Amino acid sequence: MDYPVSFNFIFILVAVYYTGVILTIAHLIFKTDYVLTERLLWMVVLWVVPVVGLLAYWVYWNRRKKV
Repeated sequence: MDYPVSFNFIFILVAVYYTGVILTIAHLIFKTDYVLTERLLWMVVLWVVPVVGLLAYWVYWNRRKKV
């Protein structure tokens, strides 16, 4: 079956995004000192809010790390 180029592009973007989400969740679980409620809140943001949630986590993490 031959899919249109736009379908393939969207599929690749979604796959890359969720790979980033999985890596971010692994970082959230193993590398942070957040309490359980903060971790669960970030997980909800990452899965529910597309793109903005992923970017917000890393920006907030980098800002928190510098303080």
